[in-house]
Amino acid sequence: MAQFKQWALEYVLSDDDTTQGALAKKAAKEIETSRASSTVVGNWAASVQRWMTAAPGDDDRMDDGDDGSSGDIIARAKALGFLAATLEALDKNTLRSDQVLRLLGFFGAMFSYDHKAGITASAKALRQLCSMKGFKPDMGIKVLEDVCKIKEDFRLQMATTRLELYELFHSLVRDPAVASELKQKHGAACGFAVDLLQLCHSERDPRNLMVWFKTLALLVSDFDPSPEVTEEIFKTFSAYFPISLRSSATPIGITAEDLKEAVRACFSAHQRLAKHAFPFLLQKLDQGDAVSVPVKVDILKTIKACIDKYENPQTSLIPHTNKIWNSLKYEVRNGEVKETIDATLEVLRAIARKYEGPRANLAAFSALQEYIDLVFRDCRDDLANPTYTKQAGLLLMTVVTANIRAYLLYNASFVEAIRENLRQPKSPAHTRDLLLLINSLLKTRMELFRARHEAHPDDEEGLRGEAPEHLQSLFYDVYLAAWAVKAKKELASEDKDILKHVIQGLGILVSQQVLQSDGTPALLCSGAVCSEICFLLGTDIIRPLTLSPREADAANTALEDEAVQSLRTIVSSYRNGYVELARRVKAETTKRGWDSPSEYTLRALRDLLSRFTYIGASQIPSDIAADAPSEVPYSPLQHFVTLTSTLLEMLPLSSRWPDVEGGSANSHLISSLHASVIWFRDACSEKYRNVSLAEHADASANWLQEFASLPEDKPPSMGELLQEDDPETYTFFLKLGLLTLRRLYRQASSTGASWDERSLVQLSQMATLVVSQLGLGLQTSCNLVHEAFNYFHPAGQAPASQALPSLARSLLTLGILQGLRPPALAGLYQPGGQAEQLMCDTSALGTAPTRESDVRAAIGLILANKVPSSSDPAVMQRVFDFWNKWWNDATANASSSTLDPATFSFHNKLGMHVLAGAAYRQDSRVLALLPTIRQAISSGPHPVARAVAASVSLLVRLNDILTRANHAVVKALHRQWVYAHLAKPLLQDAQPTGGSGDTAATARCRAAALSIASHCPFAFYQDDLALLVRLIVLNLSAAGRADSEAAGEEDAWEQALAALGILDSILHHEPDALKGYLREVIRGATGAYQACLLPASSSSAGGLPEGERSWPTRAKCRLYALRVLKVIAERIEDRLLVAYAPPTNRMLAVACGDPTRKVRLEAMAARDRWLKFAD
Repeated sequence: MAQFKQWALEYVLSDDDTTQGALAKKAAKEIETSRASSTVVGNWAASVQRWMTAAPGDDDRMDDGDDGSSGDIIARAKALGFLAATLEALDKNTLRSDQVLRLLGFFGAMFSYDHKAGITASAKALRQLCSMKGFKPDMGIKVLEDVCKIKEDFRLQMATTRLELYELFHSLVRDPAVASELKQKHGAACGFAVDLLQLCHSERDPRNLMVWFKTLALLVSDFDPSPEVTEEIFKTFSAYFPISLRSSATPIGITAEDLKEAVRACFSAHQRLAKHAFPFLLQKLDQGDAVSVPVKVDILKTIKACIDKYENPQTSLIPHTNKIWNSLKYEVRNGEVKETIDATLEVLRAIARKYEGPRANLAAFSALQEYIDLVFRDCRDDLANPTYTKQAGLLLMTVVTANIRAYLLYNASFVEAIRENLRQPKSPAHTRDLLLLINSLLKTRMELFRARHEAHPDDEEGLRGEAPEHLQSLFYDVYLAAWAVKAKKELASEDKDILKHVIQGLGILVSQQVLQSDGTPALLCSGAVCSEICFLLGTDIIRPLTLSPREADAANTALEDEAVQSLRTIVSSYRNGYVELARRVKAETTKRGWDSPSEYTLRALRDLLSRFTYIGASQIPSDIAADAPSEVPYSPLQHFVTLTSTLLEMLPLSSRWPDVEGGSANSHLISSLHASVIWFRDACSEKYRNVSLAEHADASANWLQEFASLPEDKPPSMGELLQEDDPETYTFFLKLGLLTLRRLYRQASSTGASWDERSLVQLSQMATLVVSQLGLGLQTSCNLVHEAFNYFHPAGQAPASQALPSLARSLLTLGILQGLRPPALAGLYQPGGQAEQLMCDTSALGTAPTRESDVRAAIGLILANKVPSSSDPAVMQRVFDFWNKWWNDATANASSSTLDPATFSFHNKLGMHVLAGAAYRQDSRVLALLPTIRQAISSGPHPVARAVAASVSLLVRLNDILTRANHAVVKALHRQWVYAHLAKPLLQDAQPTGGSGDTAATARCRAAALSIASHCPFAFYQDDLALLVRLIVLNLSAAGRADSEAAGEEDAWEQALAALGILDSILHHEPDALKGYLREVIRGATGAYQACLLPASSSSAGGLPEGERSWPTRAKCRLYALRVLKVIAERIEDRLLVAYAPPTNRMLAVACGDPTRKVRLEAMAARDRWLKFAD
């Protein structure tokens, strides 16, 4: 006893939650140890007696409000809190039923006389007692009776106290055993519910309301209240509708939407509320403009919830259907707000879906008929009125397509009503709206058809017996009649809108399916109709090739694009359609001469081939029966095979392969073959998204050996392909892709002298794509690393190196090497092998820069990056040693270099690419070369050192060649690694020397450091901002630009661009770092913009004016200069910028007339920011 009293005293005197919790746990442990001995439990309960002596007869003294009574109240509350906390910590199986009953009586008595001190703790204690094993269901009745004795004082309690009681009410009402006792005692009168309603009628706290609404919903759904009680419950929660939530500075974790959902759950709790809910909600809705859009949407969502949740629609919904329709139809007919229209349509759709069920349910069937008849009567006449056609059609569409049964009953009537109005349309807009309705109906029909397995079994049976004649006749009666508008010489915008809907509708019509007697789907339209539709749409996309440039100006590209989309939809169902289209494309293309085509004809060919490729390769066809057998057996690959076969048969279109801007006819064919692989790969990813396609991209078989038995120019027959639509399609696709690649490589390497560079680049990219998709097993078993140099020719038949231009050889090799995985390259890394030669042999590059040198550099980049782990480390060590010696020899002094500066520049490019490839994988041996690079920049001969400084950014620049998709080894922190070991030392070397030292060397170090930093995230150089900002200011200053221009105009703009890029990053992340340099930065950005506008006076050695070559860089530099000025105005305090506003605004006014559009837009945005300082 003394121990409990001491713990209780300590609890009352303590204000620390942790201490109080520990004391309660001690008391609970003591009770558990005694196995709930009556003596121990009694002593524990009596431990708070000293604070309870003022209770029931001392109410008057407590109401006096003197200090002593205030202290008694607080102490008594804490004492009861000790008991409640002990119960919370106590094991739920400890107390016996008689002990639980006595404690319930004790805490329940608090609600009768101790309204100030005992309610919160008593509520917590009661919740704990009600969750104990010894709690009996009949005790719940007593708890509710005791708590309700608080009466009017309930609303005076704190919100947290009331929340405890709401949680208590909810837990009792939710408990099935307690609920059973309550039903047995109170019956339909639900006296306890009436008491609760009287107790809680004025609640306003959001947290409490959430629990209270849940309790009210349970009272309606789980009990059987009388109509009078039901009405009282409805009045209680409907008084809160529509509910809103005031904004509060203190977040409460409850949103207005949460409260709306809680009230909505009350309305939809049980169908016995229907006679109250629907009239109430409709009366709210019919208040017209007095109802805001959010409230109206809330009402409509609540009506829908009631429709969805109420059972027995014969009694809950049918009596109110007419009123609901008459009230809601005007929300669509005259509505203008999309949110309310959508919510209204959801309600109307929900009514129709409520009447779903078996055919034997005649009441539901009759109710559905009556409902749709009601809608038809009110909307049919509106279809003839152009003002309301769209709205009426929307209402009819909503109910007719709500479910399969409604569709089967009324779709023919709906189609006939539209057809009647199309015979005599009031205007082109009227025709357009009616066509839109037909298209929407067909589209929704397909959705219902695909979801037929999820519907009622009787509905699927109904689809088998559907009469399709009214849909089949749409082509001739509706679409072909509207197509006649194309006969006009000039199409108005309304005519184009009509044709757009006709084209869309034709695609949807061909894709329609019906169920055959055996349950398998088949095409709705006959093969003849499908073929005629394909011919009409195919003519649209082929026509540009037959027109002259003058006639083509009037062509409507938008209609052609719609035809492409419709044909894509059609050929996925009507498979013969793509074969027919392929024949026409081939015939129209090959009958023309392509040796000297016009620029327009080449563009038309490009568009035709790209559309033809997209139609056939961007979607996997479905196996759907038709009235006539397909020309070829079904295969998911059949369109891809037809496409590639057609393109390969047309290649070459011309014996000439001119390297013209925009591409030659042959290059467009290669481009389409490349695109076909991309499209079909993406189609497989979309179709088999739940399957890992990588598992279907690997095998141990040697596909190239299998290809050896195939005729060179003959594709595999459809019978040899996969006949089922499953993920193995991807494997066959890759096999066909490799077969196509083999043929093209052979052709290009046999006649490579005539292939233009654009075609070779496209073929190289296609090779990368195909090879990269193959697994390591296939890459190894097919020995693709060997084919990178053999070009898929049989052994002993590879073309002689002198017979094939070096650029063609390099591009073909690059394409395969770029897609290979590192282990598949192992054969190249023998001592003195091809990898070592390609990374070190500069003699083959010649003495003049060519496109081949760029390709060779890319090959070196790949080989230095994809080093197999099994290769001899000595190979790469010799490569690094070679370039270390080469840079040392070339940069030691001017006389020691045997290379002229131009030759050194592009030989250096190969070395930098090799170094970059190794740096991407953080090869530690790269670090040994960085001091050499640094020395070459700071002390090498001027032209040589300049070339090295200009190329070091390759080590950190993001490269399209080295991507993880192509299996490159890219370490996440490789750029930070290079920055730390090269850029940081260069930052120190680049600092101004105050007049002493080599200023040119300092400028080169500055350029190299800035170029590296400009390709790194801000976090990499954040610690070096002080050094970097000084370099940027110097670079943008007049003296800095003079130093840069001494190195060459192109390099000067590149350096300025790097500096401005870093400035932009600093301004976005840490603008305060520039506060001490604002004048220099603003002047530097302004000066950089103005300098970039000046015409260049020098000319390059190649004959192209230097300024013209650097024009794209200068335009980008102007863009970044203006962006820096804009961000300065956004991120720097206004008071610091006022002094610089006048000259800056003048410069920005001039910049708004920049010759480049993007720069003008940036100038206008910057000027908007700076105009605030004009006052």
